[in-house]
Amino acid sequence: MVKNYYKTLGLSTSATKEEIKIAYRKLAKKYHPDKNKSQHASQLFIEVNEAYAYLSNETSTFQTKNIVKTPPRKRSKYSEDELKKRMEWARKYAQYKKVKEERVMELEYYKIHNSSRKKIINLINWVSISVAFVIFMDYKILPTSPVEVDLITNYMDMGSDNFVLKFKDIDNNDFNFAVSIEDVKYLNIAKIKDYSTRKSMILRQNTNMLLNIDNDIISIENHFCVYKVFYFYFTILLLPLITIFSKGPNTVHILSSYVISSVATIGVIFLFLTLVL
Repeated sequence: MVKNYYKTLGLSTSATKEEIKIAYRKLAKKYHPDKNKSQHASQLFIEVNEAYAYLSNETSTFQTKNIVKTPPRKRSKYSEDELKKRMEWARKYAQYKKVKEERVMELEYYKIHNSSRKKIINLINWVSISVAFVIFMDYKILPTSPVEVDLITNYMDMGSDNFVLKFKDIDNNDFNFAVSIEDVKYLNIAKIKDYSTRKSMILRQNTNMLLNIDNDIISIENHFCVYKVFYFYFTILLLPLITIFSKGPNTVHILSSYVISSVATIGVIFLFLTLVL
C-alpha cells in the first residue's frame, strides 16, 4: 500500500513541484522539533520529510499521480537513497532533540535541588498547602460561633451592588456585613431588631447571619468576607501539590517549581492582606 504523500503535505495530486516545496517548507517549520514541543511533532516531522523526498523526484511524482491507472514503476536508486537519507536525518534529529531536552531537564532539576532554592521552594509549597488546610478547616469543618452585634447604619454600596450593614460587636469593633440584593428581602421579612452574626473559629471571619423566618433558618452570606471567594484561594494554595507529585527531571516539575511557587506566594500574600485589611 503506497502512502498518500500529497495528503501528508495537504496538496492535491495536481500540485506542481513549486507548490510541493512551499508546502514542505511550511509544514517542516511547523513540526520542527526546535519549534514544536508537541508529543506528535517529531513523527509528523519525519512523515513530512518522507513525503517531500518522494514527491520532489519526478519519477516518484509520476508514479503517485498514476497509481490507479498503472502499476507503480520501480523507483530510481536516487529516489530511494534520497528518501532514506531524509528519513534517517529526520529520525536522528528528532532523537537528538529528545535526548537534548531530557538532558536540559536533568541539569535544571539538579540545579534546583542542589541549591538553596530548593529549601525556599519547599518552604513556599508547604506553607501554601498548610494555609489551604487551615482555611478549609475554618470554613468547611469547624462550627461558627455567634456574635452579638449592634447596627450602626446601613447603605447601598454602588461599587459592589450590595446592601451593607455596618455593625459594632461587643468589643466595640466596627465591621461591614454585605448582603446581596436578593437577600435583602429576608431581612425585611424577618424584621430583625437584635442582630447576630457568625464568626469562624480560627481566622475569626464574619461569615454569615442566620435568620429565623416562619421557623425556617435562612443563612445569609457576608459578601465582604474573604470566604466568599474560598474556592479561588483554596485552589491557588493547593497548586504546589503539582510540584510535589511531579517530582523528577521533567518539564512539569521544573516549570511548576518556578511558576506555581510564585503563584502560591502571591496567593498567600493576597489572602493575608485581605484578612488584615
